Amino acid sequence: MLASLIALDRTDGEGLSRQLFMQIRRLIERGRLKPGSRLPASRQLADDLGVGRNTVLLAYEQLGLEGYLDADGRRGTRVSEASRGFRGSHHGVAEDAGAIPSPHLSQTALRLMGVPRREETRSMTFLPGMPEVRQFPHDVWARLMRRAARQVASREALLGYAHYTGLPMLKEAILEHVALARGVVADMDQVMILSSAQAAQDLVARMLLDAGDVALHEEPGYAGMTAALAGVCAKTLPIRIDAAAPYLGLAGEESGAEIPRLIYSSPSHQFPTGRVMALDERLALLRYAQERDCFILEDDYDSEFHFSGAPLSSLQGLDRRGLVIYMGTFSKALNPGLRVAYLIVPKRLVEAAGRCLRNVGSVPSVTVQWALRDFLREGHFRSHVLRMNRLYRQRRDCLVEQLRAQASDWLLPVVPDGGIQLPAYFCGKAVGLDDRALLGAMQEAGMEGSALSSLYWSGRTETRHGLLLGFAASDEVAIRRGVGQLASLLCKMAP
Repeated sequence: MLASLIALDRTDGEGLSRQLFMQIRRLIERGRLKPGSRLPASRQLADDLGVGRNTVLLAYEQLGLEGYLDADGRRGTRVSEASRGFRGSHHGVAEDAGAIPSPHLSQTALRLMGVPRREETRSMTFLPGMPEVRQFPHDVWARLMRRAARQVASREALLGYAHYTGLPMLKEAILEHVALARGVVADMDQVMILSSAQAAQDLVARMLLDAGDVALHEEPGYAGMTAALAGVCAKTLPIRIDAAAPYLGLAGEESGAEIPRLIYSSPSHQFPTGRVMALDERLALLRYAQERDCFILEDDYDSEFHFSGAPLSSLQGLDRRGLVIYMGTFSKALNPGLRVAYLIVPKRLVEAAGRCLRNVGSVPSVTVQWALRDFLREGHFRSHVLRMNRLYRQRRDCLVEQLRAQASDWLLPVVPDGGIQLPAYFCGKAVGLDDRALLGAMQEAGMEGSALSSLYWSGRTETRHGLLLGFAASDEVAIRRGVGQLASLLCKMAP
């Protein structure tokens, strides 16, 4: 009896008709209802289940539209002959996970999967790369989004596929900001708006590199760029950031024998060390790229936050040869949920970047772009950054003070002059400790962080162990408590 195989939940928001449709379909797919078998009349099944007849009629109708049932006035409603196609298929063994073969993945997928990235975070305490989103002006943003939605709705062109490299009005606002704050020199057509810094890195890698082409990447360095280079099968060679003045000796490095097509660098605030590239190194890097006719991807991910004086101008602002691709993001300055980043490409790459972006499609919502333009133009961005600069400096100082007071036997913090995180290297009693094991223990205790060893990717550079600790998203109470918990873990693991 069909009703005995059905269990409807009247508290389920899915609705009774939808539940009935799904359960009968599942019975057919798994062979419990055979092809040609007759189903009860709609009135009879409705009585058996204690539901209205329309509930059954709607389910039967949908099953008929999808080919699971055949309805014949004289023969009644029967399971279709087409359902014989489920025999021997995966539907019959769906509950046996061991019977489902592993998928065949491309070598590219395996390389991408091999780059460790943070999956799910359970705490804001020490979370790297995370700004203080609780103090983001959400009410202001909501007002701007409502206004932007109305404006976009009244412009037919914006409801289609126009401006696939970004809204011109946002490009103009971004240029005004980076020209003033970072010394960037560009025209509006050079700006490309994307959905994330990761999408921007992926676009640049795919645009410039073929499999086997040489790229230079900082080590330790950002795992997102490691993944982007792995995705295009580049031959990636390290720029050893732990060395003294690494960019001055670039031509003499092992990589000097091979001509790179792309160099990735974060000169204003190197990730993860916080190192600032001096002017002589900047000029040396530009000279090296010019001699080899290769591009530099300048990652300027959190330069808005600088705690003493003004940050050095961008590398792009020193470029006179069209070598530097400048990359920025609003994830660190505002919040990652906005999903907006941008590239400013040299003139000679404008057409290629625009066409590639059109076919990749990594462009944020037009409504979000419009609201962000207003956020920049009306001064909300500058006000927010000023407030966060003061707050982040206090939190950085608190974290450094607590690490020195409670964990100096194990951790040596490097004090950055800006940004939203800092590295703390193992020292003293912690030398020889596995930072990934410590990170696992921290996560079990409700804290986050990154293991510095995971940011060494080449196997050619001596790996240093320690933690990358975010301070922007943790208030001072959480920082003090977190460092105390961290010190207790270190005491147990490296007494």
